[in-house]
Amino acid sequence: MPYRFASRLDDVGLSMIRQIMLKAENCVNLGIGEPDFFALKIVRQEAHRVLDEEKVGYSPTAGLADLCEEIRRYHGSFPDHSACVTNGSQEALFDLLFALIEEGDEVLVPNPGFVAYPIVVSLAGGVPVEYPLRRENNFHLTKGDIAPLVSGRTRAIILVSPSNPTGQCLTLEQLQFVTRVAEERNLVVISDEIYREIYYTEEKPPTIADVTDRAVILSGVSKMASMTGWRIGWACGPEEIIEKLTVMHQYNSSSASTLAQRAALKVFTQEGRVAVGRQRRLLEVNCDLVCSWVERELGRPYVRPQGAFYLMLSVEDLKRDSFAVSLELLKDGVATIPGSAFGSEGEGFLRLSFACERGKIAEGMARLKKGLERLSGKG
Repeated sequence: MPYRFASRLDDVGLSMIRQIMLKAENCVNLGIGEPDFFALKIVRQEAHRVLDEEKVGYSPTAGLADLCEEIRRYHGSFPDHSACVTNGSQEALFDLLFALIEEGDEVLVPNPGFVAYPIVVSLAGGVPVEYPLRRENNFHLTKGDIAPLVSGRTRAIILVSPSNPTGQCLTLEQLQFVTRVAEERNLVVISDEIYREIYYTEEKPPTIADVTDRAVILSGVSKMASMTGWRIGWACGPEEIIEKLTVMHQYNSSSASTLAQRAALKVFTQEGRVAVGRQRRLLEVNCDLVCSWVERELGRPYVRPQGAFYLMLSVEDLKRDSFAVSLELLKDGVATIPGSAFGSEGEGFLRLSFACERGKIAEGMARLKKGLERLSGKG
C-alpha cells in the first residue's frame, strides 16, 4: 500500500541546485553557494575553548542574550527583544513566513532569486508573485517592477541585496521606493542581507534599516565568516513580529546551537571584523580574476557582480536550456548552476561561484572553457 503524503509537497522536490550537486562527482565545484574556506580562526579557537571549559546546554529560545545584543547593534541599534537567532537564515525565513502568511496571501518574490523564497511561501499557504529583475537591466530593480503587482491579497515583499544569484545590490533610492509602496499598503518588507559583508563597491551596500524600522532583516554568519555548517542565522525587526517568529522557532527547533552561538560572538569583535574584511578582499580579488578570465578566454556576455560571490554567465547562444548546459558540463568535470534554478529570468545563464581557492578557480574555468567550446561546436 503506498504512503500518503501532505498535498503541500505535491509540487515540491529537490531544487535544480541539489540535482546538479548530486551528480557532480569528480568535478571542480563552481556551483555550490558557500565559501570554500575554513571558518574564521578566532571562531574555531573559541569553539575549542567553550568545549573544554563550559557546559553546553540549551540556549534561550531567541538566542544567547549577548549574541542578540550584538545582532541588534550590528543592524542599527534595534531595541530589546527584536532579534531571534535561528538555525541559519533559511530557518528565519521559514519561521517568519509561517508567522505572517494566511492561506491565499500573496508575497512578492524576486525572479531570479533564491530558490527557497517561492517554495516556503507556498508551504505556508501563500501565493508567490514574482517580480522580474530583467537581464536587459543587468538584473537591477526598477520602479515599475513591484508596484503594479501589489494587490489586496499582498502581505509582504522579499528583497535580497546583494543578490543570490545575480550579485547585484539595491541602492538607497530603490529601498526607499519599495518602502513607500509597503507603507502605503501596510505590507511587511523582508530584506535578506546574508551577503551584505561581501561587496565590491566603494561602500558597503545600504541596508533596509537605513530607510525604515518596520522591515524584517534576515542575515547570519554563514557567508561573511565561512560558517555555513555552523547554522547561525537570525531575524531582526519589529518586536511584535519577532515575538511571533520566536514562537515558530521554539516549535521548529527549540533553539540554535549554543556552541555555535558562543563561537559566533567572536565575529563581532574587532579581531573578527578585521578577519571578515580580509575575506571580503580575498573574494574581491577572485571576482576581478574571474571577470578578466571570462572576458579574455570566453568572450561571453556576463553580469559583473557588485556583491556576493557569484557571476552570471550567458549561454543563450548554445540553443539549449541552462539546466541541460549544466548537466552537459558535468561531463567536462565542472559543476555550475543553471540560471533557471532561480526563476525564468535567469534562463540562458549559468551561475558561477568564485568563493574558493584560486587554483580551483583556474582549473574549473579551464574545464568550463573546454566544455563550452565542445557544446558550441568549436572543441
